[in-house]
Amino acid sequence: MTLALITGGSEGIGLELAKCFASDGTDLILMARDMKKLNQAKQLLEKTYAVHVTVISKDLSQPHAARELYEQLKDRNIDYVINNAGCGTADASWRIPPEQDEAMISVNVTSVTVLTSLFLNDMLARNSGTIMNVASTGAFLPGPYIASYYASKAYVLRYTEAVAEEVRGSGVHVCCLCPGPAATSFYRKSRQKVPSFAMQAADCAAYAYAKMKSGQTVIVPGMINQLSRLVPKKPAMYFVGKLKKKKDG
Repeated sequence: MTLALITGGSEGIGLELAKCFASDGTDLILMARDMKKLNQAKQLLEKTYAVHVTVISKDLSQPHAARELYEQLKDRNIDYVINNAGCGTADASWRIPPEQDEAMISVNVTSVTVLTSLFLNDMLARNSGTIMNVASTGAFLPGPYIASYYASKAYVLRYTEAVAEEVRGSGVHVCCLCPGPAATSFYRKSRQKVPSFAMQAADCAAYAYAKMKSGQTVIVPGMINQLSRLVPKKPAMYFVGKLKKKKDG
């Protein structure tokens, strides 16, 4: 039986990816902060699919949390690591408290790097395994009024592309999922409205799962999101800034 670890696996794209894995008979380890949501996800998955689900409550914004998670799981021979946990805030960069950005960088950048590095060593030793890091279409351009989040996702994309090249031919697959707007709780948590053109999380996850299985390195669900990569940087930045800017007061 194969085994997948999904961070941020209690809701949204993470939970929908868990359903994709479970439908193929893969056992799951779901990690998130909210144990109530984790247990609800576990109950749903185990009731619907013939798989075993382990849940772990951990806050990846805390120092050493990613290494602690690896130490807890390193003997489980995990076949898939999905670094999906992420957070961000939309506001003018000077209005976001520095400690909030520090926590975001710990989740979006540090934990992704640490977990990729540690689990990658194990996978290379057995010449098999897959790591998928979740970035965003925000990785493709600077994002006024969501600057640090977009920058963190640019790191995830470039880091993952480089690691994927390093392990080419090893039997280990490393890829990056870059979803566009998706109808998840991310918007509520980051104090934004869900765009009317947002994809459903289930559609995003199904596309990502299929492309991951096919060996694709950079995965961008949705035709609009794929075309957005072709928009020149200056008009794209202007559009993002207009979309994200909050009124003063």
